Amino acid sequence: MSRWRPSPGEERWLTVAAELGAVVPRSLLAERAGAWRSTGPLARIALFVLGHLAATLLLGILGFSNEAMLLAAGLVAVLTAEWLKVQMHLHASGVEEALGVSGFLMIGFWLSLRIVPASELGGSSFHVLALILAGGAAGLRYLNPFVTTCAAIAFVYWLGSTASARTLDQLVGGGMTAFTSGFALAAVALALGARHYRRPSHDRMLDWLVATLPVAAYVQHATWGYHALAQAPAAVGTGRLATVAMLFALGVAMLLTGLRRRRHAPLLGFMGCVAGLAVEWRLASTVAAETWLIICGLAALVAGAAIDQYLRQPRNGLTSSKLTDREGPLDLLQTAGAALLAQRSAPEAPPESTYTPGGGKFGGGGASGSY
Repeated sequence: MSRWRPSPGEERWLTVAAELGAVVPRSLLAERAGAWRSTGPLARIALFVLGHLAATLLLGILGFSNEAMLLAAGLVAVLTAEWLKVQMHLHASGVEEALGVSGFLMIGFWLSLRIVPASELGGSSFHVLALILAGGAAGLRYLNPFVTTCAAIAFVYWLGSTASARTLDQLVGGGMTAFTSGFALAAVALALGARHYRRPSHDRMLDWLVATLPVAAYVQHATWGYHALAQAPAAVGTGRLATVAMLFALGVAMLLTGLRRRRHAPLLGFMGCVAGLAVEWRLASTVAAETWLIICGLAALVAGAAIDQYLRQPRNGLTSSKLTDREGPLDLLQTAGAALLAQRSAPEAPPESTYTPGGGKFGGGGASGSY
């Protein structure tokens, strides 16, 4: 058992237990996952919120008199989170994640204030970047895909708010810098997902990025577009062709990748790109909003019915038909049990018997008489 975090094998067993619930025997989980413990999704969310409240109350108790209180509260929160993880063996339970993230944010903000004081107005962008980096480091330390995804989205938004990005947007179109950066990060996450990672949390981090970054980047781009429309209507369509091209290219790549890998995250990212294309078509056309909604709804209905009919017969491991009763958690547990039993040594064969039936002509089996 690893001291600082679960080993990849232990984390996989914790993931199986989280998916199957009470179907996995506790004795088997304790044997394979070591002393590490986790919680369900609802309890994890509740404890995550309570952990952030505890860190906020800790900072309030210490006071906001000076910057040193940020460092003190952050160190206490991080040390408490590490104690819960190392001594109590909590993993993905919510409370240690929230305390660790809050502690990292407070320490990161304190470091940014030491480097660039708050009195300097130009340091506000640097302070936001320091918070984003601290949040990303905390997500990697506690293997939390939600925190790492929030940090990546915040980084895309921060990148679009810098002075360099605004200068470049005046040439290529409003919001294109952040939009291109978000799509580039989504493409990198999609490419990295081709590898097989030993930790399930690493796969989830990449899946969350693939599914959310296209939508987040396009939402920011659309916001910048509406802002440009209010300021200068003639400059709205400057980067529309590039936007449509990137939406189409990334959407096709995600669709093909999702079908080939049989994973949900690329397909969700593909649906986000399709939604962006529909919005771009609405902005570029002169049809009424009701007509646009009807056409998009009919297209989605026809496409869904066609795909459902096409997948009635399994194709490359994909099907729209209902699975049989055996294919479920119980079947997966039986498969896991068979794999575990296969690793044990087979029992020794029983000794051969010296009994010879019918060995004699008189007296029964094994008799030596010949009369």
